[in-house]
Amino acid sequence: MRLSDLVTPERTVIPLQAGSLRDAAWTLVERLASTGAVSDPAKLHRRAIEERGEDIVALGDRAFLTHYRTDAVHDLAVAIGIAPAPIARDSSDADVPPQQARIVLLILAPPRLAARYLQVLGAFARLLSRPEVVEAMLGAESPRELAALPALAEVELAPQLTVRDIMTPRPRTARSDDLLREAAREMVRADVSGLPVVDDDGRLVGMLSERELLRHLLSSVAHLGGVAHRPESVAEQSRRAVRDVMTRQVLAVSPDQPLAEVASLMVNKDVDRVPVVREGRLVGFLTRGDIVRKLIGS
Repeated sequence: MRLSDLVTPERTVIPLQAGSLRDAAWTLVERLASTGAVSDPAKLHRRAIEERGEDIVALGDRAFLTHYRTDAVHDLAVAIGIAPAPIARDSSDADVPPQQARIVLLILAPPRLAARYLQVLGAFARLLSRPEVVEAMLGAESPRELAALPALAEVELAPQLTVRDIMTPRPRTARSDDLLREAAREMVRADVSGLPVVDDDGRLVGMLSERELLRHLLSSVAHLGGVAHRPESVAEQSRRAVRDVMTRQVLAVSPDQPLAEVASLMVNKDVDRVPVVREGRLVGFLTRGDIVRKLIGS
C-alpha cells in the first residue's frame, strides 16, 4: 500500500473553509461520511468532541494531523483539506499563541487496524516534515491535483509495523561530561526514566537510567551489604559526571526493525527502553510504554 492509495480526489477538500480546527476536522469527517467511509456518524461525533490531546499532532506551522481510532468506521480512511488561510488551534494557555496551519489531515481507523493506522500516521508525519512536499500541497489548485502528487506515490508502507512507526524521534539526551545531578534533574522535570548519552556527533555512547542512578545512590550511603563505606562528600557528589554512572553496554535497535521482533527482544532481555540508532547515530527512543499506549490506546 502507498499513501497515494489513501488520498483520493473524493476525500480531498480544496478549499477547506473553516473558522477553527474543530470545524475543519468535522468538515473532513462529513466528507468521509459522504463517501461511505463512516458507518456511524453520531458515534464518531461523540468521539471527536472529546478533543483528547493525543488526537491531534501539530507539525509546526505546516499541518495538523487529526486522528481517531473508533469502531464508527469499518476500514482505515484518510481525508485531507487545504485551507486558503491558516486555521488556528485553540490554546488552553492564554500566554501561548495558537498554533496555525493550512493543511489539515484526518485519519480514521477501527481498533483492529491499530498497526496500519500507526504506520499511516507516522508516514504522513514524516512526509509533511519535507518543505517541498508542504509547498506542493499548498500549491495544489484542485483535489485531483493534490491526489496526483508524486510524493504520495513514493511512500510505500512496510508489510508490518516497524520501530520507526512507534519510536519517539529526536529524544532528550545527555552528554557524558554533563553533571550527573543536572541530568538527574532533567529526567525528573521531563518525567522520563532514561536518557541516551551521545557525543558531539550524535553517536550513542551510553545510557543513563533510573537503574544507574539508584546504583549510584546506594553506593554513596554509609553501609552497603554489611560493609562500611565512607559516604561521598557533598563536593564529591557535585563533581560527578554522567560518564561516572552511565552504562556503556547498551542494547540498541534499528528504526527499520519489525516492532514485533524488538518487543520480543525487550521482554527477553528485560529492558524497558532502547535507543534507536542508524549508523551509530541516535535517531529515536522506544519504551515498553510507547508500544502499549500506541497499540492498545483508544
